[in-house]
Amino acid sequence: MRSAAMKNWTRGFCFGLAGLSVLTVVAPNDAGAECYVQAPLRPVHRTFIRRDVVEPGVYEVSRRPGLHGVIRQQVAVAGNVVWRETPPVYKTVTVRVRKRGGSIWSERCVGGQAAVCRVRVPPQDILVEKQVLVRPGRRWAEQVAPDAVALTERRVLLRPYKNYAHFQRPYVAFSRERVAVQPEGARWVPAPSQPQCCEPKC
Repeated sequence: MRSAAMKNWTRGFCFGLAGLSVLTVVAPNDAGAECYVQAPLRPVHRTFIRRDVVEPGVYEVSRRPGLHGVIRQQVAVAGNVVWRETPPVYKTVTVRVRKRGGSIWSERCVGGQAAVCRVRVPPQDILVEKQVLVRPGRRWAEQVAPDAVALTERRVLLRPYKNYAHFQRPYVAFSRERVAVQPEGARWVPAPSQPQCCEPKC
């Protein structure tokens, strides 16, 4: 905004000089002459405070580790067990089985000619061998070592971890800077009512 104001002021000053350059030059001894003279223009300064961020603010995170402990407790431990077994006992016996009767086909000679005849077979008893279970098998568990009590250790969490955030403030530097808002120069102002001629012939 300050640079825009300076540009507007410079543009207006140049337009003023251009307007004065086209004024009609009238002889100094003319009673209706309008004269302008240059007057010094004092410079105008302003002081501004400048803010510079040297180091930005940052967050630092630190962690407190968790705390663990050990618990000792007694537990029952089963003794050693052995499985034993005895096989089943069988014996072979001879039993009588009745075979069912029926009929069979056989070739015979009937009346001097070959013929096929069905012959009836009566039922009959036969002896066969068979295995009979005398004593079944058996399986049982036998404990060879008694139960015992053992001491075990277990890791437990006593306190969980925790994060801590630390904010480091930014480092800001302030400085004063003096700037010329209006430079040194001159301006045209109306001349006194009785102008004085600067040329020797006047």
